[in-house]
Amino acid sequence: MVSRPGRNTPAEKNASPALRIIRLRDLPPCFEELAADATGDDVRILDVLREDWAAGTMRFSAQGEALFVAMIGEALVGLCGLTRDPYAKAEGLGRVRRIYVRRKTRCVGAGRALLDAVAEQAREMGYARLRARAPVSAFAFYERSGFLRVVGESCVTHVRPL
Repeated sequence: MVSRPGRNTPAEKNASPALRIIRLRDLPPCFEELAADATGDDVRILDVLREDWAAGTMRFSAQGEALFVAMIGEALVGLCGLTRDPYAKAEGLGRVRRIYVRRKTRCVGAGRALLDAVAEQAREMGYARLRARAPVSAFAFYERSGFLRVVGESCVTHVRPL
């Protein structure tokens, strides 16, 4: 794991004192536990991440990419990635990828802290906006996290100006 010593993100400043957001270069050792929680929640995004990681198609290691985890103590409670938006025709657009927060730890600020860390990193990388495609059940979460709803586009439901 690679943390960002000496740099508190806005998410770290506003989150629970036990909550830490860490930028990683590899999937964390406890990834399978988080993936099992997602599967139990009928969410496949971490299965897709595992497959993409094994195939080398998405490792969050290219320029303009990053992978973050949320930790409470030593427990992995969430994960979120950033890539260039592959669906956008315009340059300067980042995309929120594979965000998931463990069911038992929702509503403690981990999801918001992950999105804030991704937004800060996207801003530093020169992105003008972040885009996301979310299920209807997550619309309110994104909107509480500073995203605006997008209507009429099949590959994006929300955008956050940076």
